[in-house]
Amino acid sequence: MEIINKFRRKVGITQSPAFPFRARHSLLSVIASADDEKSQPSGRLLDLALDAVKIARNLSMTKLSERMQRAPYFPDVWPGEHYKLLAALVHVIQPKFVVEIGTATGLSALALKENLKPEDSLVTFDIIPWKEFSDTVLRDSDFVGGRFRQEIADLSNPEQFKKFTSVLQKADLIFVDGPKDGKFEQELLNQLYGIPMTQKPIVIFDDIRLWNMLKIWRDISLPKLDLTSFGHWSGTGIVDWQK
Repeated sequence: MEIINKFRRKVGITQSPAFPFRARHSLLSVIASADDEKSQPSGRLLDLALDAVKIARNLSMTKLSERMQRAPYFPDVWPGEHYKLLAALVHVIQPKFVVEIGTATGLSALALKENLKPEDSLVTFDIIPWKEFSDTVLRDSDFVGGRFRQEIADLSNPEQFKKFTSVLQKADLIFVDGPKDGKFEQELLNQLYGIPMTQKPIVIFDDIRLWNMLKIWRDISLPKLDLTSFGHWSGTGIVDWQK
């Protein structure tokens, strides 16, 4: 909040501006020019986005929504939520190995997992075991067979990151949905920049339009594309990780 207050003082806003409309959930963000961005989308990202959006239009996420305890049933909200887009990206990329960073209730993990081929796998990271979330949608049966597992680790910590370097290096697709505290995602990026990614993965960042994510997203110099209009209302960005 202090960051927002500094911005208000800088531009001469003395009172909190009233939102010009009513919405279930509203947050402050910023619009900024694109011509002076550090990077532009690659052809790979543009093709991927076009193909994924077409597929997302016809995907049903009802089975995932049925696991939720109460409305709103986010997996079937599209555009506006990112679950159909995540599933569609799996269909297009056809990754053999997926990494999710931020398990939380498990909705995103299942959106990814349920659209993988039977021989492909996913590992999800969090600092809290999935069973400790009261509203988790995950079940013990989801982990049977070893194709899907959770690791407890803080990947912004260099020592813990080092332990899982070989896991991250072989990923074809990485979904980053961390705390958006202005620190975790940047520290994670710093760690990722320092290792060779053998599969040149697509990296998806959630909530890129949240205040604490604005600079982190803008400073990414690898080819990237903002897909918010077809993903999460709080921001969805994809990166062509060519390092």
